[in-house]
Amino acid sequence: MRSRVRVNKLRRLLYLLSSLIPFEVTANTYELHVSKIESSINSCYPKILNAVIQQELNQGKVQKGEAPFDFRLDADALQRQGSTYNTTYQKIAIEKRFYGSPISAYAGYDISGGYTPQYDSAQITSTLGRQFVGLKMNLLSGFTMDEERLNLYNSMLDKEKSDYELDLSKLLVKTEAIKAYMSWLVAGAELEAYQKLLHIAETRQSALEKRYKNGDLAEISIKENYNNVLKRKIKVASAKDYFNKASQYLSLYYRDQRCNIITPGENLLPKKMPEVNKIPQQPITDEVNNAVKNRPEFKIIQTQLQQIVNQQKLAGNYLLPKLNLSVQYNQNNSDTATSSYFQLNQQEAVGKLNFSLPLERSYGKGMDKETEASYRKLLNDRQLLLDQLKSQLETLHYSVDATASQVDMSKAENKLATDLLNAENRRIQNGDSNFFMLNLREDNAINSYLTYINVISSNYQALIEYNFLTGNNANLHKAYPQFN
Repeated sequence: MRSRVRVNKLRRLLYLLSSLIPFEVTANTYELHVSKIESSINSCYPKILNAVIQQELNQGKVQKGEAPFDFRLDADALQRQGSTYNTTYQKIAIEKRFYGSPISAYAGYDISGGYTPQYDSAQITSTLGRQFVGLKMNLLSGFTMDEERLNLYNSMLDKEKSDYELDLSKLLVKTEAIKAYMSWLVAGAELEAYQKLLHIAETRQSALEKRYKNGDLAEISIKENYNNVLKRKIKVASAKDYFNKASQYLSLYYRDQRCNIITPGENLLPKKMPEVNKIPQQPITDEVNNAVKNRPEFKIIQTQLQQIVNQQKLAGNYLLPKLNLSVQYNQNNSDTATSSYFQLNQQEAVGKLNFSLPLERSYGKGMDKETEASYRKLLNDRQLLLDQLKSQLETLHYSVDATASQVDMSKAENKLATDLLNAENRRIQNGDSNFFMLNLREDNAINSYLTYINVISSNYQALIEYNFLTGNNANLHKAYPQFN
């Protein structure tokens, strides 16, 4: 009677242990989601913060480049005394250049008195001075580009490029972050599976030792099961080390509100592994075009090409003649007519045309060759990026689809291993098997589950690379809704 009770207890124990298979991650009150990782990256990750600072730096460069086109106030004063000449001259004027067109406007007031020698630059004005307003312009359209305008336009493009560089930094960092998150998730699933497997062996060991003390079991069975306990402890220790490394790596991207690093523990693991994904089928040309629109690298190259175009315009201007026109309107103020040719409060218009032709044009020719070579080089870089993109997209299509199809096979393998384990449990209960075979079935069941986990990991590794190529990793919350 006592022996039958012991057998019934053993059967209940084995049934309880078998219910722990398949191995699933336990549910937690709080899970670490990708949205939290992404929020930490956007607000705290140093590389992202530096990219934002670079935007501010480039904005400062734009403001510096605008300096030659700010309003400018000039004031002059001349006092000359001698035995022959006695002259005074004062002038104040304000001038504004426009970087969008080759025109500058100015206005001011000047006055002089006495006698001035002809070779002096000071201009004789009416007795009460004069007001003047005028325009300076380049009549050749090519002269809308000069050194100062080139510096300003290219600094504006640098500001635009820094926006794309920020997007690129986010894309690169978030891609590494989702890889780290997936590695952490897989490591956690493996650790919990090995921990449960060890728990089964330790619980069985405790029950077998009680039976051994009561004389119901041979010592060899105790040693046999304890051998498996030791093996599983080793696997748990190894899995724990792997999980700790994955947690430390993920902590680079996971931070609190004060940007302090947080090392995520087992308690933050999601309750289950995600489902595999497949990539929607579409023409490769459409995928490449969409990737070109989304990937910041192509936008960066486009701004660099525009900068080279600006340099080419400047190089072309060095090879052209200069034709400058200035027109000025004067309002002379006087209370005394000094001669019959001079009238009170005379109005006058002044026009001046200046032409020059550069004879030595080596600088312009050299700049033109340099910029043309730089342009072709950058186009080759862009073409290489396109070719690599197309090839990698086609490869990743195959990888994602292949791993997705392997999941069904790994599930079937895991189900078969679990069925065999359950059958082995029934054989133990009927006295037709031994603990060696039971432990072997349990190991096979856990190995098949880990195969399933690794297939999911491979699927997501390929998917992450695909989303990087297409620029989707710039928004993890949208790209991986299953992790939120």
